[in-house]
Parts: sequence; C-alpha cells; structure tokens
Amino acid sequence: MTVTAASSAPAVVLGTASFGTGTPQAKFNSRETAGPLLEVCQNRGVKLIDCARAYPVGNPGSAEKLLGDLGVGAWATISTKVTSWAPGSHSAEKIAESIPWSLDALGVDQVDIMYLHSPDRSTSWQVTAKAMDEQYRAGKFKRFGLSNYTAKEVEEICQVCEENGWNKPSVYQGRYNAIIRSGEEQLWPTLRRWGISFYAYSPSAAGMFSGNINANSVDVAGSRWDKNTKLGQAYEQAYLKPELIEAAGRVADMAKAAGIGGHDVALRWVMYHSILNGKGGDAVILGCSSVKQMEANLNAIEAGPLSKDLVDVINGVWDVVKDHAAPYHL
Repeated sequence: MTVTAASSAPAVVLGTASFGTGTPQAKFNSRETAGPLLEVCQNRGVKLIDCARAYPVGNPGSAEKLLGDLGVGAWATISTKVTSWAPGSHSAEKIAESIPWSLDALGVDQVDIMYLHSPDRSTSWQVTAKAMDEQYRAGKFKRFGLSNYTAKEVEEICQVCEENGWNKPSVYQGRYNAIIRSGEEQLWPTLRRWGISFYAYSPSAAGMFSGNINANSVDVAGSRWDKNTKLGQAYEQAYLKPELIEAAGRVADMAKAAGIGGHDVALRWVMYHSILNGKGGDAVILGCSSVKQMEANLNAIEAGPLSKDLVDVINGVWDVVKDHAAPYHL
C-alpha cells in the first residue's frame, strides 16, 4: 500500500530542512544527492513538500533554490515559510520581500501554504495579518499557515483576521510526538474551533525512541545533536532530560521485545494512535538525512497500527514526562 492508504491517517509530507548547500546541515546538497530521495517520495505517493526560507541552518534560502533547480513544482505540492526569526521580520515590507524571494527560488508562481515560521512579537498582529492577506489576494499562496505560535496567539491572530475580513490561518505547524503532547489540551481546542489543520514536525522525537540517544549524543560532530550547532542546542534543550531519556528507553526496550524498532514505533504511534486525523486535514512531516532513512520511515508507516500493548505503554509515557516535556510552541 502507499503511505496515504489509511483514510483517517494524516498525510505524509517531506520535510526539507536538510536540503541546501554550503553547510554541514545540508545532507542533500546537489541534484545527485537530492534527486534519488525525491524520486523515492514521488514513487511512493509522498507529493507534499515542506520548506522554509530559513532552510538549511547555516545557509538559508539554498534549500528552496535546490528544490527549484530540481523542478519539483512540476509534480509536488510545495509549502514554505517566510523569514521570521529577527525582530521586525513580519513587517509588511519584510513579508513583501520574503515571499517573492521564495517563489523565485522555488521556480513557482504560487505555493500551497505560506507560513509565518515563528512569532515576530515585535510587530503587531494587525500589521502582519494584513500583509499576509495582501500576498494571499495577490495569488502568492493558497493557504495561510502559522508555526510555533501559542494557542493564545493563534486565537488573537484569527480574531484580527475575522474582524477585518482578512484571510485567516487554516494550517498550524508545530512539534508533536509521544513526548511532546501539551498541544492536545492547550492548542487543539483553538485549532478545531477555527477549522485549522495541524502539521506535526519532529514526529519521531528526534530519534529518542531508537534507544541510541543519551546525554553524550551532543558530542557527535555533524549529527543533529551536535552541541556546536544551533539545531543541536535546540534538540538538547527539548529532549535531553533524564526523565525523557529514561521513558523513551522503556519504549525502545518494549519495542525491541516485540521485534520492532523504537523509531518505527514512534512514527506509527503518531500516524495511527495520536490525536491527528487525516479527515481533518492533519499531516506528519518526515525529514531524513539519507534515502535509506526515508525508505525505512515509509516502510514503518506502511506497517500500520501498533498492538494495544505498545500503544498503552507509549500513552503511559506521557503521564510520566509531561511535567518535563518541551512545549509545542517556541
């Protein structure tokens, strides 16, 4: 079966934070390295691609350019995110600069979702929402997305859009996995009230359930955990807490006893046993560092739901770690 065969399962999206050039974070840095991955995705029904102006860390913009050079717009549905990390980045002027840069790099006239990548709290929601509405009405994107905002901020932005007759957000992208679940209670009611779909990034909890992650992982140069990179520092802050490492290890041990990899269990839980629902437009974003890893991820998903015993263990983990877990937002 294809990865989209289960009618209630969320859609699968290729995440491209590891695409680009000029930085060790860019594992797919040429036609020769990225082409085979895109071919696997296309052949296996993964035709949604998530990018960002900020990708990859270290050389922002080069991920979009590589995707454009590879002509993915001819067969894939692409979404991306505006430049967002500096104060003032969501001013009308900056948004009007960022979006055309992305479209030009991607080689398309329009993308599916255009996200605000993270909150610019120095710019009023009114200014930002109006700027996004103008770009929407100019045909630059089909859907307005938010990423990494709090539930309160989502509510405020939706209210501003409603009051002014502007296009409202219809997609939210945030962290969600078996050990980051606070959004279920804090965010989901707001999303569902406004008809907003959820796209989950970091569904495997950065490999925490593999059984291979520990406090020393930050010392592995060039890895996602590398303490000398901003990405590695963010992962360390989110996941490398004793309580999370211990709980993830218990899941990995039980998965091993059942003959299943812990990483696979994490993905299958998100796909088939979490709050996500494909009928509500939800999706899971899968990144990777190699073609082999993506094939393994897709194979895991295609294996279908988990046994009740494994699901019960994973659900029980949240009760243990929720006071120590990272938030769904930034």
